[in-house]
Amino acid sequence: MIVIGIIAMYSIFNAGNPNSLLRPIFPDTRYDGIIAMGSSFTVFTLGFVVFYTRDSEGFSNLLELNGKKIRALRKKKKSDEEIADSILKAMGSHHGYRHRMARKKLIAHLQDFK
Repeated sequence: MIVIGIIAMYSIFNAGNPNSLLRPIFPDTRYDGIIAMGSSFTVFTLGFVVFYTRDSEGFSNLLELNGKKIRALRKKKKSDEEIADSILKAMGSHHGYRHRMARKKLIAHLQDFK
């Protein structure tokens, strides 16, 4: 990701430069914009994938740590929403944007938890 990021940064700042390091590979300067956009999009996509997988691992670990409590609450016929609220309350999260986002993600992960 770092290498592609450096390529993206270099291609953005040197687009159209006749002395660019890209000239031996791409002699025509009209490809500079395409290279800059392509490498920038690749960095964005890789960053999103890394963020999403790291986020998913965190929620999976949270559910594993609270597995006994989740199973006990399910035996009491509690819904995934009530279980998510219980876990977030125990973590000290009560309201706000981050709370709502964590609640949505936690409910989605609870649906797959067995």
